[in-house]
Amino acid sequence: MSPGWFAYLLYFRLIADVGPARALTVTFLIPLFGVLWGVLFLGEPVAIGMLSGGALILAGTWLALRTARPAPRTA
Repeated sequence: MSPGWFAYLLYFRLIADVGPARALTVTFLIPLFGVLWGVLFLGEPVAIGMLSGGALILAGTWLALRTARPAPRTA
């Protein structure tokens, strides 16, 4: 048995706790962690495209997770 079953259990628990839209943002971070582990464990070089892609991923995740502010009431 692979350890993937445990990841599925955690993911479905996350969906139950925070909802599917917010749980989906976890998948946005997979490429970022893939690059991080490649740099740390394999000594891969970091290119400017990787840094800008990581910034876009983090910005998109932030946009997806931020809560909408209610519109101000006009009198």
